[in-house]
Amino acid sequence: MEPLAVALNRLARALQAQAGGRVRLKPFLAARGGCLKGVFEVRAADGRVRRLQDAELPLPAPLGRAYAHLAPVENVAIDLGSHALTLWAPQELIELQVGFRWHGFNGRRMREWDERYVVFAEDGGDPVALRSDELEGPVWLSHRGEGRHAFFEAAPDLGAFYEAVAIWLEAGDLAGLHAGLEARFGGETASRLWIWRQLISGEEARR
Repeated sequence: MEPLAVALNRLARALQAQAGGRVRLKPFLAARGGCLKGVFEVRAADGRVRRLQDAELPLPAPLGRAYAHLAPVENVAIDLGSHALTLWAPQELIELQVGFRWHGFNGRRMREWDERYVVFAEDGGDPVALRSDELEGPVWLSHRGEGRHAFFEAAPDLGAFYEAVAIWLEAGDLAGLHAGLEARFGGETASRLWIWRQLISGEEARR
């Protein structure tokens, strides 16, 4: 079994254990074509839906493989203590590119958006993405409020991203997360993960 599938299986078990079986993940067969087709809402300034616009979204290779193995049936919000990480369900992915790839008021491409990036999660409102021109990763994260999106590496690949989330769910506290990440990835790699920098480094800085 490939490492990405192993990581997803671990995440699925951790989510089920924490949520008492309420979180469902299953294969999303449409991902096997490598491109999602759907619509997104174009709205007026008052929030009224003006029209539905057809769209196609190429899936980065790791995301397509992940969704074909296991994908959230609904968006999944994971409490990280200081904020929530939301994993988007694949059927919501096109609509949730609005504001990044597509403009919500006119339906056009956002000129400042690098179309290689496909957002698949939000970390406290910050977009988490993969690039369509990269076969294995890394996973990228950009902080909102910094003008043009400046992405930095959140995890070396999608499997590491999912497994880091699983370790947090299994541990339940920062000490357990620290030990779990070090045991799985080693200190140097673990310290580069976004979840280490946000949670563990932040806690150490407050001491």
